[in-house]
Amino acid sequence: MKQKKTTVTTGSKAQAKVKCWEVFQCDEKDCPAFKKQDLRCWLKSGTHCRSEMQGKFLEKLELCLACMVFKTNMDIAAMNKTLKAVNTQLEEYKKMVVSRDRKMESMSIELAIGLSEVFEGLRKISQGDPTIRINEASKVELIKKLKHIVNLTAKDIGQIVDQSHEFAMVLAEHFDVLHKVSTGDLTARVSGKSKIELLEALKNVTNEMVDSIDKEITERKQMEVALRESEKKYLDLYQNAPDGYHSLDPDGKILEVNDTWLRMLGYKRNEVVEKMKLTDFLTEEGINTFNKTFAKLKQKGSLENIGYSFMRKDGKLLPVLVNSTAVYDDKRSFLRSRTIVRDNSEKKSYEKMLERTSREWRSTFDSMPYGAMLLDKDLNIMRANVYISGIFNIPIHKLTGVNCCALSFGSSSPAEFCHTLKAKDTLVTETLEFHDTKLNRYFMMQGTPVPDDEGLIRAFVLSLIDISELKEKEQRLIESKDAFFNMLKELDVSYKELKDLYESLIHSFVNAIDAKSPWTKGHSERVTNYAVSIAKEMDLGEKEIETLRIAALLHDIGKIGT
Repeated sequence: MKQKKTTVTTGSKAQAKVKCWEVFQCDEKDCPAFKKQDLRCWLKSGTHCRSEMQGKFLEKLELCLACMVFKTNMDIAAMNKTLKAVNTQLEEYKKMVVSRDRKMESMSIELAIGLSEVFEGLRKISQGDPTIRINEASKVELIKKLKHIVNLTAKDIGQIVDQSHEFAMVLAEHFDVLHKVSTGDLTARVSGKSKIELLEALKNVTNEMVDSIDKEITERKQMEVALRESEKKYLDLYQNAPDGYHSLDPDGKILEVNDTWLRMLGYKRNEVVEKMKLTDFLTEEGINTFNKTFAKLKQKGSLENIGYSFMRKDGKLLPVLVNSTAVYDDKRSFLRSRTIVRDNSEKKSYEKMLERTSREWRSTFDSMPYGAMLLDKDLNIMRANVYISGIFNIPIHKLTGVNCCALSFGSSSPAEFCHTLKAKDTLVTETLEFHDTKLNRYFMMQGTPVPDDEGLIRAFVLSLIDISELKEKEQRLIESKDAFFNMLKELDVSYKELKDLYESLIHSFVNAIDAKSPWTKGHSERVTNYAVSIAKEMDLGEKEIETLRIAALLHDIGKIGT
């Protein structure tokens, strides 16, 4: 959607602004930034960015820093207002921390006074004074529990005497844990299991209180760390962005670059800024491209994905992709550019690797001594080798999209006996022999389903083998009873040849897989050896083992199409 822009004037310079609710086609009517003219949406608390309720700026800092609206609308005035808001929110967080520290100090005093009362009550009980009672009122739930325990202990002194040893041990552990916590050891916890329900409840309360204190302190530390990290991220946003950045004046002279840009090209800031033009880094072809695109940038206001090759300081060329926007004054005169420079060398390397792999795959595919096709789920040809092109006398580039049934049987609808339809149900390789009346030749077709990661059939591998010679031998065998035994011998040889051809077909697919994925070469053979060995140990039949062997060899056939 074309973004509607608002021009905000600051001094003699102007900058194209955007509204977040227009850019993202937002319909969050409860959002405080919705349909507002204030362009600084990141300073509004409780916004609904990405359909999520957001807090203050510091709480949604990472989301805002990555937002196009924030980057587009950020100027000196917005930055000053943002810094003021950050300072205000930092002051609020500091007040929260001070308030929590005061509460912790008050709790520590309450703990000390309460524990002294508990200790005094326990001392009198240990001296045999069952009339002792202490005031159970306390702001700390743990102290209230302890005081209540002391009073219950004094009230039922007979039972306490019987259980005095366990109480002494358990309470000693409680007091030891409380002492460690009071000295800053928040890892201390009351362990073990008591038969006395009251002591077990006391253990739970103690551990819960320590957990609460630990959580409170941890959250405070995390908040402090987050504040420091947010400040670093905010300052680091420009200089160490993942992409380079430069700004050019109307003559193409470099006004500013970030540290990433300098690292990409190997220069120092004082060598570049205000001293060099961008054309000083371009090849002759790049200069021609720059002159054309820079003129369009001044006129249109933006450019996307312009490819150059920058000349590094060491003389090497660095392929880059450039995206730019223009900054105008209030009279729409071009002032400077804002340009992101992205290193494109890795993508170029991948493109060359894919081209080389594609040529290797096509060479392997075309070298097969039989026809091979990759079909989609509707039996339309996605890939075919030159053997298929030669058989049907159709240019290979015209085979893509042709229906296999129309090619083989002259009909766009598959016949009921179609082996590929059977393979959809059986999920195994299905074989079909048929006679092509146009070519007057017999063929054997084998259709193998190729499932996706979810087990659904999305493609088929179809092989086409000319068995005309074998059929002729079969016909001669039928017509000549006298040559029956000789024909049997020939048929046996032909069957072996056909079997060898079938084996060659299987191994050609394996070779195609290895060519497509050379770093896993030999994987299919190893899987096959393991599978056959396991099947023999399981005493499976020869036919089952043979089927397993073929399946293991072809288990990675899907790599041909990826």
